[in-house]
Amino acid sequence: MNTVIKNLLMRSLVRLSRRPKVKVSLERLEGLVVDIGAGGEGIMAKTCGKETVCVDISKREIDEARSRGAVANWVLCDARAMPFGSGLFDVATFFFSLMYMKTLERKHAVMIEAKRVLKPEGSLYLWDAIIREKPDPYIVFVEASLPGEERVYTGYGVRGEKKEQAPELINQLALEAGFRDARTESHEYWFTSRFQ
Repeated sequence: MNTVIKNLLMRSLVRLSRRPKVKVSLERLEGLVVDIGAGGEGIMAKTCGKETVCVDISKREIDEARSRGAVANWVLCDARAMPFGSGLFDVATFFFSLMYMKTLERKHAVMIEAKRVLKPEGSLYLWDAIIREKPDPYIVFVEASLPGEERVYTGYGVRGEKKEQAPELINQLALEAGFRDARTESHEYWFTSRFQ
């Protein structure tokens, strides 16, 4: 019942808010998935299933995702040094999590580590906010349509300086980390990219 009430409240906030609104339709990704910065809602765990390995640096965020029904293999760690062997995963994902990594150096280090744990033919998928404005806090409201008709309404927000983020910059960091073949789709408030 808590999840139903929370979704209703978040849906109401999305409608009332003048903040950015995002509608994302997600499909189950094939193979072994590592979701980086997975806590909070646990969107990718709910999308890809219990075999998903979800990484977060915050125990509180992991506990929150678990309490909301996100069943996965949860790992508490800094994504710059994940406790996995090289070439283990088929897919790595970031779902509105790069925006929480404050510095370019941190984002770059996490992308290098994501590349390390992926198989040579593995894919990187990311969805994130385009942040060019400077409201503090910057909040983006998201409606995520999951496989099986479930919808999740949530918000992601960051405060402070150095929160600007654009697809061109994130794509450049991914290319520098060794990814290739960027396919990006930009929207008014968000973007999605896929790399090999």
